[in-house]
Amino acid sequence: MSESSLKTRRRLQRDKDFTGDRLTTFRQVFWRHGLPGLALALLCFATPDLRALFVAVSEKAMMSPAQYALIGLVIFALLSAYAWRIDRRWDPAKLGWIIYLGALSFWEEWVFRVALPYIMYSQGIALWIAIVISALVFSAAHYFTLRWKWHWCVGTFFGSLALSALLEAHHDLFLITAFHWIGTYSNTPRPPGQNASVGLRG
Repeated sequence: MSESSLKTRRRLQRDKDFTGDRLTTFRQVFWRHGLPGLALALLCFATPDLRALFVAVSEKAMMSPAQYALIGLVIFALLSAYAWRIDRRWDPAKLGWIIYLGALSFWEEWVFRVALPYIMYSQGIALWIAIVISALVFSAAHYFTLRWKWHWCVGTFFGSLALSALLEAHHDLFLITAFHWIGTYSNTPRPPGQNASVGLRG
């Protein structure tokens, strides 16, 4: 394998260290990152106060479900077109990966941009401090579960702060989910284990 191929293959993940080996299958990614996030999302949703908060930040989508559904379909179509463009081929795994990242983006935004900051704020922590702490936890999760290199986690931290600012401005969970979905897919457009001509990008 050429040096450029190896560098591309390891664009996001670190070499083997105390967190384990590289993640090369969807099952590994789901068990280490996706499933814990989903469990946290459901746990937060089980709390009455947080359910009320979920309704509040979903109100715009609930008032215009057709419009939001159309926007979601447009985003899906654009990501699908990009998936075909980068490899000039299509398969069910690519479709599933796009859908998975959309769902992942939704429950991560719910937990780390809405629920967790609210929990800390309700305990007397200043809102901006709660937002920063939540962004740090979110970035650390990518470091330990997905084994991302530290500079990608730093970028994730600042991206989290930007999404929190967007949420404060618009109070729309689905809006920030859309930005998260597009950003995440642009960064990892191939399912784990799928190689481009120069190696695995994700």
